[in-house]
Amino acid sequence: NTQGDTLMEQKIADLLDLSVIPYRIETFDNSHLMGAATVGGMVVWDEGKWDKNSYRRYTLHARDEYGQMKEMLARRIENFKEAPAPDLWILDGGQANLNLALSLLKEANVNLDVIAIAKEKLDAKAHRAKGAAKDMLYTIHGRLELKPNDKRLHWIQRQRDEAHRYAVTYHQNKKRKEDTHISLLEKKGIGKATVKKLIDYFGTFEAIENASREEIAKVTNNKISNIIKNNNT
Repeated sequence: NTQGDTLMEQKIADLLDLSVIPYRIETFDNSHLMGAATVGGMVVWDEGKWDKNSYRRYTLHARDEYGQMKEMLARRIENFKEAPAPDLWILDGGQANLNLALSLLKEANVNLDVIAIAKEKLDAKAHRAKGAAKDMLYTIHGRLELKPNDKRLHWIQRQRDEAHRYAVTYHQNKKRKEDTHISLLEKKGIGKATVKKLIDYFGTFEAIENASREEIAKVTNNKISNIIKNNNT
């Protein structure tokens, strides 16, 4: 329903007091399971439909969520020369992420509207109430709370949910691949602690596979280096 969506984009522009109608939107989310294999996802909405060819995934190295968002946005800004900036950014997160994006864009001299969407943090008492956490919108004009049945809120949530879905599926595949690598190494007689030491040092299983015998020996010992390099088929 492209017609309806175009009208919706106009409504979003009015609601958020944007500088342009957001025909092209990039939405960001990051996902990790207990700190392992952190990835970020960017999904793109363009003139009423998902532009799946423009979706991007980022392997992130920062330890905390703020650092991860910074890494992802900075990398996207660096790529504006090849893939120009959209009309609007939607970030998963609250005021801190909004401020972060605005300062990165300012540094890069880019004018781009940004909003963030996050579940309201609630205290334990309120949390027991029915329909606990509500999504809040954060804009340069302040915090905005829409009624749960507001179509404009649904539209923004749909962008956020798609970014989350995209980051999580990548994450699950990445995690599955890592688990496979770990069990292969364990079958060869390399224990969990050693695998962790190798990953902490090299960062990825690909890097371990491509490392020289000497490098692996330096991090572990000759015996392990031999196991890895001899069975590296």
